[in-house]
Amino acid sequence: MMRKRLVLWGLFLMMALVGASVATAQTETPPLMALAGSVELKVMTFNIWRGGELVDFGQIVAAVQAADADVVGVQEGEGNIRRLAEALGWQHYSERTQIISRYPLIDPAGSKGLYVFVQILPGQVVAVANIHLPSDPYGPYAVRDGEPLEAVLALEAETRLPFIQPALEVAAFMQGAGIPLFLTGDFNAPSHRDWTAETVGQREAMLYPVEWPVSMAVEAAGFVDTYRTVHPDARANPGITWTYGYPYPRLNPDEVVDRIDFVYALGADEILASDIVGDAGRDADIELVPHGSDHRAVVSSVRVKPVVPPLFVGIGDRSVVRGERVVVNYHTGGGEATDRIGIVAANGDVNSVLMWQPPYEASFFGAATFGTGALEPGEYAAILIDAADVEVSRATFWVTALGAIPSIATDKTTYAPGETITVTWANAPALRWDWIAVYAAGDPDLYNGYYAYLYTQATVAGSALLDAAVLGDLPPGAYVVRLLLDDGYSVMAATSFTVGE
Repeated sequence: MMRKRLVLWGLFLMMALVGASVATAQTETPPLMALAGSVELKVMTFNIWRGGELVDFGQIVAAVQAADADVVGVQEGEGNIRRLAEALGWQHYSERTQIISRYPLIDPAGSKGLYVFVQILPGQVVAVANIHLPSDPYGPYAVRDGEPLEAVLALEAETRLPFIQPALEVAAFMQGAGIPLFLTGDFNAPSHRDWTAETVGQREAMLYPVEWPVSMAVEAAGFVDTYRTVHPDARANPGITWTYGYPYPRLNPDEVVDRIDFVYALGADEILASDIVGDAGRDADIELVPHGSDHRAVVSSVRVKPVVPPLFVGIGDRSVVRGERVVVNYHTGGGEATDRIGIVAANGDVNSVLMWQPPYEASFFGAATFGTGALEPGEYAAILIDAADVEVSRATFWVTALGAIPSIATDKTTYAPGETITVTWANAPALRWDWIAVYAAGDPDLYNGYYAYLYTQATVAGSALLDAAVLGDLPPGAYVVRLLLDDGYSVMAATSFTVGE
C-alpha cells in the first residue's frame, strides 16, 4: 500500500496515451500457433514496501527464493529492481515495469510500460502486466467507518476503477492476438469473491457484502483469480495479504486486513497452485521470519502455452547515455535479408534511416545491438522495415548526454489564480512510476504534502498542462513542483513558482 490520492489529471494523460498505444502496440499479423505444449510457470506479485529497505532487503530476496518464482511483478520498487534481480542471480529485469524474471524480458513497441513479453522458449512468449492502483481513500476503511454500500461503490468507481482500464485494454489486445497474459499487482481493493454474504462478520470490518468494482471488471475481461481458483472457500482460506503487521505482529488497533494483492491469469491452461508468502502468522503457506514487507506476496503455478507474438521491435532501456549500446529486440516477418532493423530520429521514417542491420542470418526472433556514440542527445526510434520498405513497428528511446541530471521547469515563475501552468521535465530515468507532484513551498512532508500528482508515462522528457480543472482552486502562495523516482519519494529535481493574489 502507498499513500497516493486520486488525481484525475494524471489518469487522463495516462488514458490518452494508452488508448492510442494499445491499439497499435503490434502489427495486425496474428501470432503463430504455439510450437510447444504447455509449460509450468510460477508467477509472483510482491509489494516490497518502500524499496524493500524497511525491514531487511535480504528477506525480500529470501521471499522470492522461497517461493521459487519464475517471474515477479514488484510494487514500490523505488529504484531497487535491478538490485533485487542481481541479488537473485537473475539476468532479466525491467525497471520500467518493475518486473524481474528468470527468462528474457522484451518490452515491445507501443507497450507504454504497461506490459512486457516473457520469452519462455526461443521466439515464444507470454505477456505480464504489473499494476499498483491508488490507495487512498481506501474502500474497506469506508466500510469500517460506517459508510453505506452506495458510497463505497461510488468511491471505488472514482478512485480505482478508472486506473484499471489500461490493463483491461491490454487484456483485450492480448485476447485478440491469442497471447496468454498475467496481471500482477497491489490493487488496493479487495475481491468480490471474498466479501460475500457467507463471509460477512468474518472480520470486524466486513459489515456487508460488496461486489468490489475492480475485481468484477478484471474478471469480466476474462481473467481468472489464481488464488481463489485454488482456494475457493474464502472463509477457510481468507488469503490475507495486507496486512498482519508493520512488520508482523505490530498492527494498529483499528487496522483492516484483507486480500488486495493478486495474480490474475488470462488464457492459461490450468491453475496448479497458489500460495501466500509471508510472516509466520495465519494463512501463510510459505513462511519467513522476519518477513520483509507489510504486504504478503502471492505466487501461483500455472500451466500455459507460450506463443509466437506479432511482429515488433522493442527496446528495454529507454534512456541510454551517449556512447552506450542500445539493444533492439525484434520479431521479423520472415528473416529475409531485405528485412531491416533501423535507427531514425524521433520523427524519421524509412527514408531517413541513420543506421541499420539485417536480422542475423535467417533469424525471425532476436536482438540487434547499435552504438550511440555518433548520435546527438535527443529522442530516437528503432524501426522494423519489411521487404517492401514499409515500416512495421517502432519503439522510441532517448540518448542523453554523459553526466546529464534530471530537471523540471515551469513555463513561468508567477501565475494568476487559475492560470494554466506548463510543466516540462528532461533526463528522467523513464521508469513507469516516475511521477511529478505539486507541494506548498517549504513543506518538507513528501509523503502527505502534495496537492496533486501525475506519472511521467515512462518518458525521459515530456510536458503536462496544469489548469484549474487539474489543480482546483490553488490558493495564492509559493509552490514547488518535484520530479520523484519510481513510485517513491526520492526527489530527482524541483522547481518553484508562485500563484499571485
